[in-house]
Amino acid sequence: MDDKTKALDQIDSIKFDYELDNMKVKNIEYIYRAHAHSISAKYSDEKSCNDIIFWIHNKVNNMKDKINQSEINDIFSELKKIWDNINGKLKTSGNEPLSMCDISNINALNFGVLKQKKIMSDYCQNFDNLRTKLTTNPHKRYCDIYYEYFKNTMKAYNDVFEKCYKPGANTDNCPKICIQKQNNPQIILNNLRCNKIPKPVIEEKLITEKQCDKEKGVLQSELEQALLDSSNPVLIYSDPRVIFLILFTFWGIFLTLFFFYK
Repeated sequence: MDDKTKALDQIDSIKFDYELDNMKVKNIEYIYRAHAHSISAKYSDEKSCNDIIFWIHNKVNNMKDKINQSEINDIFSELKKIWDNINGKLKTSGNEPLSMCDISNINALNFGVLKQKKIMSDYCQNFDNLRTKLTTNPHKRYCDIYYEYFKNTMKAYNDVFEKCYKPGANTDNCPKICIQKQNNPQIILNNLRCNKIPKPVIEEKLITEKQCDKEKGVLQSELEQALLDSSNPVLIYSDPRVIFLILFTFWGIFLTLFFFYK
């Protein structure tokens, strides 16, 4: 197992998704065995429930090019039957059923909405863990890997803010795990402590020699025109000072004529 895999295995949402993907369920009838013995204890958690619903939807969605809508509906119907069967057997054996995770309307759910909520909830779930890993110890092992993962996922905060925190927002599509939490990525970015992260390089704005000569020519032309205008003053009649000068001249002529003929 390489370092990146080892590091990301410590991120909660990734670890759970890895467990789901490694069930290696090749036929729908085996789902009971996989669920009953692998991750059934986690279904009381809403986040895990939503993750398994997304996982199922994603698997079915990936088959859309190979099967028609009728077959997709049949798969979802069969899933519901197996889910009920799981709950029945768990209850009979004295274990907690999975009834808190309702998949009764799974085929009516919008995959795009599910995917957006999955990305948002993963971000909120992992935030505190990543904050600890990235802001407490500059020599933390794998901190560069955690930072890379955080950079690639922090854009999810835009949706989290819109759905959960923005004043007047409709929070119906806000994952509960995000509510009343401080998840602004700047909290981590402003307090980063990882000696493996390279300091950002400020890129200099470079222009070609041709562009430089062109801009220099424009500036020189503007300067020459400005000097020409200043050496050849022209009256601009819209200038208030010119209007005042004209009125003052006429007033002087009027007074001269008045006293002359008086």
